[in-house]
Amino acid sequence: MIDRTQAFDRLSRDYGRFRPGYPAPVLGRLRSHVREGAHDSWPRPWLLLDVGSGTGISTRALRRAFGTEPRVVGVEPGHAMRDTADTADTADRIEYVDGRAEEIPFPDASAVLVLAAQAVHWFDRPAFYAEAARLLVPGGTVAVLANDRDWTVGTFVDAYESLMEEHGDDYRRDYRVHDTLGEMEAQDGLGEAVGFTTSWTRELGLEQFLGNAMSSTKMAAVRRGLGEERTRDALTALAGEHFPDGNVRIPYVTRLFLARRTS
Repeated sequence: MIDRTQAFDRLSRDYGRFRPGYPAPVLGRLRSHVREGAHDSWPRPWLLLDVGSGTGISTRALRRAFGTEPRVVGVEPGHAMRDTADTADTADRIEYVDGRAEEIPFPDASAVLVLAAQAVHWFDRPAFYAEAARLLVPGGTVAVLANDRDWTVGTFVDAYESLMEEHGDDYRRDYRVHDTLGEMEAQDGLGEAVGFTTSWTRELGLEQFLGNAMSSTKMAAVRRGLGEERTRDALTALAGEHFPDGNVRIPYVTRLFLARRTS
């Protein structure tokens, strides 16, 4: 049986190098939501958990957004991803532990934030939300964060997604679309679910674009079908057709979903 938690092991270095971060307004909204729920009874230092933390892109973003005081911990089952994160975080005082979203190795009512960034589609989501409710202090925040290519803007991303759908393993461009707010509200102990969305554009050179594309497990399926060289050639041709100046401009939509631990 394939262990899905190790799906990124061969891609971890490129994932860490080429994947995008998260817009400042989204991180500001996340920080505000956590602070608005704060109680004097919360344990100190605050514990911020990043579940499915991968190479630490979102974990480092938490450190920058919340400053040096909280304890920031990435929970990641992928060995190579966790090793890559550890190597990158020599100065950020971030911890990484082995753990799965459905069985997070921390005590009840110990965390003020449980975040899943670019990861919740890999989880047993009802089990994850139950774990979040168990882990959070009253007033604490569970958050789901995702950067998605916006195929509704222009023709480039539509063509990119069509390439993936044609040659990938049952790939669908909407595979990360869930009723996240409804799933949060359905979990006992979670409520007041809200969403926040922002649009932005990422500009990449050709080699950065190829590196970003090749760091995806979904593109890995295309590579298995077409082969490495044909995949790179198809992506290079696609970029050249739409961006003859060599600057690949990818529209993104970033979605943040938030719910609070009720008393």
